[in-house]
Order: sequence, then C-alpha cells, then structure tokens
Amino acid sequence: MTSAPQNFPVGSIVVYFGNRTNVTGHAAGGSVEIRMLNTGSELSVPPDRLTSLAAPAAAGPPLSRAGLFAGTGLVAVIALAFLLDLGGSDPSEATVTNSQVSSVPAAPRSPSAVSPPAAAAPQDHDTATPHVVPSYAAGLPAWVKSVPDVKAAYIQPGNPDEVDPADRRDSVVIEYTSGDAGQRCTAMRALAGPEHGVIAFTPTGMAVDSNGCLGVKLGTS
Repeated sequence: MTSAPQNFPVGSIVVYFGNRTNVTGHAAGGSVEIRMLNTGSELSVPPDRLTSLAAPAAAGPPLSRAGLFAGTGLVAVIALAFLLDLGGSDPSEATVTNSQVSSVPAAPRSPSAVSPPAAAAPQDHDTATPHVVPSYAAGLPAWVKSVPDVKAAYIQPGNPDEVDPADRRDSVVIEYTSGDAGQRCTAMRALAGPEHGVIAFTPTGMAVDSNGCLGVKLGTS
C-alpha cells in the first residue's frame, strides 16, 4: 500500500491489535515499522493492520536544524522562567535592583582620583629648617619662646670681674638650626633689652652683641 507513509506519519501513535504503538518508519514494501509502547518490541506490519488514533495530519516539510534549535531555546527560556517563579523571585524586584546598580557611578580609572592629595614635598634650600624640638633651660626670659628655629637656649652667667658692665650681665644664648649668626644676634638684641646680653650660634657661625653682633665663622670638620 503506497499511501501508508501519508496515512501514518513517522512519530504518530496508532493501535496494533489493541496495543498502542509508535510509528518509527516505513519499509520499502509499503509496510509500517512500529514500536510497541508496552513492550518496546519493534516490527513491520501492513498498514491495514493499524488503526489511527487521530485524524491524519497533513505532512508538512521537515523542520530545519535552525528552526529546531530556536524551538528548543524557546522551551528552555520558558522552563527557566517557570523555575525562577517557583523559587520566589520577583521580576519587579530584579528591575528595581538593576536600576539601583546602574545608578551607582562607575569607579574612577585612576587610583589617584580617589587618593588624598599628597603633601607637597619641602623645597630643598640651603636655609631649610629641620624639624627640631627646642630645648629650653631654666631662668630664660619669656621672649625666648617666641624665637623661631631654636635648637637649644640657656643662660650664660656674666663675669663680675669684667671691666665693661655689658660683660658682667647674664647672657641669653640661643643655638639655632639655621640662618646667619649676625642677623640672629641683631634680632635677639632687639628683644632682650638692657638687662641681658645675647649670644647667637648657628651651624656656620656665632655672634655676640658686645662685639656689635659681628658674625664669626665656625670651622667645620
């Protein structure tokens, strides 16, 4: 019977001797190849021995591979959506979360953009003053604490045997961390008043007010 392939398309379910079977193919002699659903047995029978369970559908063109993949992908997407819905996920919550994430500004590319500005390095000058904690001895007048760049300050007692009254006074001695000894001495003289003499030491020289604050260079090793 040559019309069997049209009456029983491959994949259709038919009845053979009261058993449900699946059409798996068509033999060259017109018989229909079937598989018994209850036993799994495969055999070839004439088409007049089979009874269709449904009206035969018109055979359409076979699906292309691209169409088959598209259909499979659609089924997978529907199944994934169904599983997410069973898990209690709310699409509206995902939308809110995505909008919140997208509103966060992107991190700057350069690490310097988020780092605090580094402090400017001190300029390298010959007169740069190193950071030194001043040392103050007892008995100093109050004005000494206002003098900058002090390394140490103390009182040098006067010599009562000196002929010049200026040399009998106690002198304020300040050791500076930098500067010119003559200029330091002149500034001290303006602050000291008549009751104290002044002596200024710097890393490069010394000056005494009784000598007119003329600077004397110190020898360096």
